[in-house]
Amino acid sequence: MDIFEKQQTIEAIKTIVKARWFYASVVLLQGIILKLLFPSTPLPNDFLIPLIFVSVLVLNFGYWAYLRIKPENINSLTLKFIKFFQVSLDQLAIAAIIYFSGTANKQIIMMYIVTIMIASVLYKAKGVILWTFFAMLLYTGLVFLEYFGLLPELAPEAASQTAFKFLKGETNFTKMLLIGFNTYMIAVALYAVYLVNIFRNREKKLRGKTDEAIKKSELLTLQTQELSKTKDYLHEALTKSDAA
Repeated sequence: MDIFEKQQTIEAIKTIVKARWFYASVVLLQGIILKLLFPSTPLPNDFLIPLIFVSVLVLNFGYWAYLRIKPENINSLTLKFIKFFQVSLDQLAIAAIIYFSGTANKQIIMMYIVTIMIASVLYKAKGVILWTFFAMLLYTGLVFLEYFGLLPELAPEAASQTAFKFLKGETNFTKMLLIGFNTYMIAVALYAVYLVNIFRNREKKLRGKTDEAIKKSELLTLQTQELSKTKDYLHEALTKSDAA
């Protein structure tokens, strides 16, 4: 990882960290509101919601604190790990919320789109495709777990009052949900790949201009040195001429 790529990665992660403060807070606020106003809504229990949220914020604070040091003092390997965790841990956190809520048929699955947008900022097209596939794999796994009755079950009174449709034994609805989610994720990935190409093209142009500026600076420095040497030679020649 050269210094240019390193600086670009650091700036991108800093922006993602700032954005995560807001969207994680919105998710928590939504959970609290739903819990208070609609008690039958399938959600993780009162302990798990704050635990997941606090874990995300602690990690986010750790990223923020580490990236405040000077870029030249940031270890490249550590930076690669932090870059990797920006998408993976977000996707796993969403999966945890879905799992402990007892059903995969939840609107929070839209948050997977956010993780693909994060991937488009940090990775090239292959990275976006990889993380899209991982999100699809995670959600498909959760759907199958619910279909076979392996997710934590809601209390009977909550299950009977909720407006959400559960997937256990619902073959047609489960197929429809999987097709819909995975199709949307593929569409999001294609959109993100186009964004990646825009970002990378701009990065290439910026890198090209930077390299050109460096070369011009080096050439100017060399010319200045040559002029300085010529000046010294002329001064020495004039001194000898006056002495003669």
